[in-house]
Amino acid sequence: MHDHPVDLGSARQRAVLSTLLLTPGQPVTAEQLTEAVWPRRAPAETTTSLHSYVSHLRRILEPQRPPRERDNLLRREQAGYVLAVEPERLDAVRFERLLHEGHALLAAGRHQQASLTLRDALALWRGGAHPEVSDYALGAHVAARYEELRLLALEDLWEAELAAERDLSVLTAELPALSLRFPTRERFSWLLMKALYRTGRRAEAIDAYHRTRRTLAEEYGIDPGAELQELFGRILCGDPVTE
Repeated sequence: MHDHPVDLGSARQRAVLSTLLLTPGQPVTAEQLTEAVWPRRAPAETTTSLHSYVSHLRRILEPQRPPRERDNLLRREQAGYVLAVEPERLDAVRFERLLHEGHALLAAGRHQQASLTLRDALALWRGGAHPEVSDYALGAHVAARYEELRLLALEDLWEAELAAERDLSVLTAELPALSLRFPTRERFSWLLMKALYRTGRRAEAIDAYHRTRRTLAEEYGIDPGAELQELFGRILCGDPVTE
């Protein structure tokens, strides 16, 4: 295995690898690979092309493997192609583990440790998940799942930062963009309102609530949840919101 970036070849060759990484350690049939790599219309020589992509990937992934020796990492088995990679070598697996650890630390009140762990998790991201197979149903599903987990990690991170009483000017600089980009995610609004209020920007905190309320009403026909409404009430009354 490599410890540095490598050129994985053409877009379709990368799509083969990305498809195998959707279910590492599990067989993927040639039909599934074809659907992922050519989601609209497969060429006549699909089998030949797939064999070529797999062959090139083997040489890239195991450059030291002697010729004619059995492939250890990318194998052809009776049920299909298998990418036999250790889970902890995958950023996706490491990200989920760190996210769960960070969430547990946050729930336990260990805010500084939670912040560090969640930052480590988010540092593993390099753009969206599995962009090479975004038109493939399974690829789109997995990508959407990881995007949701990424947002949960961001929410946990900023809650940990807020609870740890870090420099609130950083939160009030970062959270507005997230709240505007994801206007229906009430937790971003909740964090932004808290950060603004605790820095003496009460009017802006109230505006943030009303912006979220309008968006939820227009998009879904619903009111903000009880937690956001409770925070809004406390801000209106001038009550402390330190917890």
